[in-house]
Amino acid sequence: MTDEVDEEHQMDSARTRRQRLEALAGLSRHPVMPAILDSSTVGHFTASSAIACILAQFDLTDLESTLERIHTTSDQLVIVNIDSIIGLAQDRGGVDYLAKIGADGVVTTRGSLISRGAEAGLVTIQKLFITDRSNLHRAVSAVKGAKADLLQIMPSPVLPFVADHPVMKLRPVIAGGFVRDQEDIDRALSHGAIAVSVSSPELWNADRSGDSRR
Repeated sequence: MTDEVDEEHQMDSARTRRQRLEALAGLSRHPVMPAILDSSTVGHFTASSAIACILAQFDLTDLESTLERIHTTSDQLVIVNIDSIIGLAQDRGGVDYLAKIGADGVVTTRGSLISRGAEAGLVTIQKLFITDRSNLHRAVSAVKGAKADLLQIMPSPVLPFVADHPVMKLRPVIAGGFVRDQEDIDRALSHGAIAVSVSSPELWNADRSGDSRR
């Protein structure tokens, strides 16, 4: 009986994960992914045209209520940066906890957590900081090994310098960091990103053409 229950749970997780990945196809129309750094901007996100957001720098005590608030208001996806949640262990147990409280995905620099996230039904995003081209060979190996669904490259201004590098072909890329205006968004998209994470609410309705609906 236990094996049957486990198998059913795995099937449910896989089905949920497919549905979440299918929803992310909407990034082709609405490529801005809000980065929510405190609860004061949650309402701006749920009122926006964005498909998904990234929660970062939250205290663990506020995380579950924020997820519930968003999910009771909209069908938008909520992806949690596990590396930045104060009080949450950055291990397999932490990933399982995110799945339990309703997160749709996980962002982490830790390749070891990517497979656990996928097993738990979460969309997985591996974050990669690029400081110079010398660390790209090691980065390619790490990304290939982790097999995340998407790759978040930071900071965004490095994209023009790595647009022709194999790292940009491994996974769909989300750019993030130092995104100040529509021009920065357009630049990242023109250099290979499929989406751009942005912390400024005034940009959360920006679309691929440069229009903004408020």
